[in-house]
Parts: sequence; structure tokens; C-alpha cells
Amino acid sequence: MKKFKIILIAILGFSCMQSCELEPEVYSEIRPENFFEDDEQLIAFTSSAYSSLNGWFGQFVQEQGMMTDEMANPLRSNDGWGTNTDIMSHNFRANDNWVGGVWGIAFSGVATCNRLIEFLEGLDTDQNTAIAELRALRALYLWAGMDTYGNIPVELRFAEANPTPSQVSPAEAFAVIEEELLAAIPDLNPSKDQTTYAKMNRAAGNMLLATLYINAERYGVSAKWAEAAAAAQEVIDTGDYSLESGYFSNFMISNEGSSENILVIPYERNQIDNSIAHATLHQSSSPTFGLASQPWGGYSVQGDFYNSFDENDNRRGMFITGQQYTKDAGPIWDATLGFLYSNPKEEYEITDCGEDYNILTNVERAHWGFPELEDGQTAADLSPEELKLACGIVIMPNPDPIMRDESGRAEDMILYREGARMAKYEYEVGTNVGTGSNNDFPIFRYAETILIRAEALWRLDNGSVEALSLVNQIRDRAGLPTLGALTEDDLYQEYRHELALEGRARPIIIRFGHWEDEWNWKSSDPAAPGDTYVPDVKNRWYPIPENELNSNPELVQNTGF
Repeated sequence: MKKFKIILIAILGFSCMQSCELEPEVYSEIRPENFFEDDEQLIAFTSSAYSSLNGWFGQFVQEQGMMTDEMANPLRSNDGWGTNTDIMSHNFRANDNWVGGVWGIAFSGVATCNRLIEFLEGLDTDQNTAIAELRALRALYLWAGMDTYGNIPVELRFAEANPTPSQVSPAEAFAVIEEELLAAIPDLNPSKDQTTYAKMNRAAGNMLLATLYINAERYGVSAKWAEAAAAAQEVIDTGDYSLESGYFSNFMISNEGSSENILVIPYERNQIDNSIAHATLHQSSSPTFGLASQPWGGYSVQGDFYNSFDENDNRRGMFITGQQYTKDAGPIWDATLGFLYSNPKEEYEITDCGEDYNILTNVERAHWGFPELEDGQTAADLSPEELKLACGIVIMPNPDPIMRDESGRAEDMILYREGARMAKYEYEVGTNVGTGSNNDFPIFRYAETILIRAEALWRLDNGSVEALSLVNQIRDRAGLPTLGALTEDDLYQEYRHELALEGRARPIIIRFGHWEDEWNWKSSDPAAPGDTYVPDVKNRWYPIPENELNSNPELVQNTGF
């Protein structure tokens, strides 16, 4: 049962015959001044401001994951979702459908917060805590917009809002967000309890502030290392949060009790759906989890990213690789080790010839060592040994590319069984399981608090003993040996491994100077022999969506688009 309640308030209309008499006193009982009398009533009122977060997973984990070295949307043997190579190659355009996703999340959220704040400010009763919560949430939305688009419009009014606001620079937006947070945090609810679950409490406010400060230089602001360290320490000093002994406890279907998750999106099947299982799982995974429909197989993990994990890193359990089985093999999520089969047997192995075998040409079959077919033959003509070789679903973490010249495409095509799948978030195992998920998704997690403080201290003093100790806390939980000294690359690797598939990759990669590196379809090579490579830094920001430019003449497109 969720600890977070969604309370719906219905205003009923009554119709009467001519003899019906209305009593005015009834209406006085539901005047706004009299309504906000307890925490549940305030939760009911402010909850609508969080609805824009519903699309966070799709935009920050899936879309942004594909433009980093974490994930891929590979061109499968049947072409799959082979239209998203522009995202992976950083060929961003203002009229791309995906470009406006974060914009919608950010500025619809800001508008809702503005409306609710002005309503509360008009009441005669003290609503400081609720107003502070909405100001901190508005700051989160503004940060999401600023971190993504850089130059954004900032409008903090509702009734008298400018319908065509002009933009401010990232540094100016930074100043507004910082001011809002510093004003709101003292009045935020300091406790971690039922009433603040999935809400902006004081720890969440300080985590947003720490995130703002650790990225300050990206926004054209002088370094704020000391301020980032102090904001992270405020979260630590609450004593309300700690690292779970098992890393995967934070991502289970029932993860409301996590001691580590600070701010979450409370996904609930058939109410606020999160389709991660169907988006990433192999087409043949239906019998593994008892899915009602075939997974889409769109997203997989890049081989180099998978291989960047130490073999002894327990966090490697966030990936699905190897031989796949039906649910009789007991697919489970262990709190420490992640995804595994508790009872794998040969009799439960999955065989599927549909995509990876039947649609290939004999040339392509030979490339992968599959049995070839003579004219008129089908997979039914294969021997049991050949069937297992050709159609056994063994997910390989490292894609083996083959050029499909006859397709007319210049990109590499791979098998569906190539590329590790995501398993960080527990999938339900049952019968006729739909596409939704009940896992609450963490926007802020205590492990990131520790890493932000460690990085900030290290930036101030590369020999910081505390910074080294903090990073070793993260490594110890992952089952890795402690470090004797800390380097920038050590910090970078711990960030990207600890926070993998959580929507943090893009800002981390940019901050550590790896955004222009080469990976997957994205090349950093010179365009022609003898050319000097110049990083295309414009892509550190998204382009302003074309439809927003068309609807607001005051907006100016970001440089280079």
C-alpha cells in the first residue's frame, strides 16, 4: 500500500425542484479560509502541482540516456526503433518531436505552482509551509528547464503573468532559482514522514540547492564548491537518510520504505504509469515475466558502458544479459545483487526465431554463425542443436555490428539479442502483467548527496580525507575495494555507475568534460583528413522547441540551431 495518498476533492452540484430551498450556511463551511486545517487537506491542494513530473522518467532517463554513453536505441535486424539515431549522434533540431518534452514538464509545472501560490497568498490564514513547498517545487521545474535549455523564460506570476516572456541567461536563471530556494527552505517541512513522502521537504530543497551549486560553472556562474558541500551536509545532518545495505532496495516495486530516497515520483500502475519494462525488454521476455503483451525492445545498454563496471561491482545486477528463461526459472531482484534467475534450468530456456533468425538473409546468418536455410526451409527444419544455436535467446552485452548494404542504410544493424537490457527497476512477475509499474522513481537519492559533498570537497582540496571516505562508502556498498586516493576520474566513474539509468548522466558527463567524447553513433573524429576537431559545444543545451518560438516572438533560438 502506498504511503503517498492522492486525495480527490469533488465539488458537488445540486439541482432542485421549485420547492427546494438552499441554505447559505452550507457554503460557508467550505470557504477556502476554512479548508486548510490539516496536513491531508494541504496535500490534496498542492498535489496537482506535482502532476507535471509524471513524464520525468521518459524525458530524463530514456531520452537523455540515449544521448549519453549509457543507452542506445540500436538499429535492430528488423530496423526496430531505427529512427532515433539523431538523438544518439547529437544531431539536435528545434523541430524534433522529443525536444519539447522537458519544456512541457518544466513550464507547465511552473505555471501550476504560480497559480497555487497566488491562491494561498490571498488567504487570511498562515500558509507559509505550503507556499514554501510550492516555491521549492517551482525551483525544481525552473532548474529542469534551465539545465536543459540554458536560456529560458522566467515568469513567477500567474494572474498578471506576461503571456510572451523574454528569456534570461543561465546565470540569471541560476540567481532566481537560488533566491527561491534560500527563501523557501527554512519554511519547508523538516521531517521525513507520511505527509512529506513524494513532496518537497527541507532535505529535497537542500538537495536541489546542492545540485544547482555543483553545476554552477555550467551555468556561467563562478564555482560554488563550498556552497554545494554545505547544502549536501544539511541533508546529512538531518539524520533521516542513510545508504540502504542493498543497493537495489531503492528501486524495488515496493520501495516506499527506502531510507535513501529523498524525493520520488510515486508511480502507480494504471494511474501514473512508467513503461520501462516494455520499453527495454527483449521481444521474447513475455514468458519471463508473464507480460500481457510483447515488449518493444527499444532501449538497450551500450556495450562500453556495461564493460566499464568492474566484474565484482554488485551494481552490475542492473543489467539483463546471458541466457534467458521463462518465469519457471524464478526471475527475482535481490536487494544486493539485482536481477537474477533463482532456478535456471535448460528446460526453461527461451527459444524464439521470430526476429533474430527468420528475417535474416543467409549471408547475415553466416555472419553470426547461424545455420543457413535452403529454399523452402523454415526454422521448423532445424535440428534441436541448430534450433538452440539459431533461436536461443542469449542477450549479449556487446553488440556485434553487421552492415546491411541491401537495406540502403549506412548505420550498423544488430540483432535483437545484442545489447544488455535495463533491470535496475524491479519488474513485476505474474500473469498478464501490463505496461505500467509501481516502482517509485527517485529524483534525489542520498547516495547522490554523498557524492556531491565528496566532489565539492575534492574540488576544494584534492587530498580531502573526508571526500575519499565518502566515496569509499559508496564503493563498499557496491562490493568494491576501498580507494587509497581519489582522482577526478574516480569521482566521475562512481557518479556514472552509482546513478546509472536515473536521469543524471547528461549533466554529469557535461560537468566532467566528456560530453564531446566519442561513443556509439556519436563521433568526435575530424570531418575530413587534416581537419582539427572542434567540439560542438552548442549541444550542451537543447534547442528551444520550434513551436515555442512560433508562439512567443520574444524567444530567441540558442546559438548554433
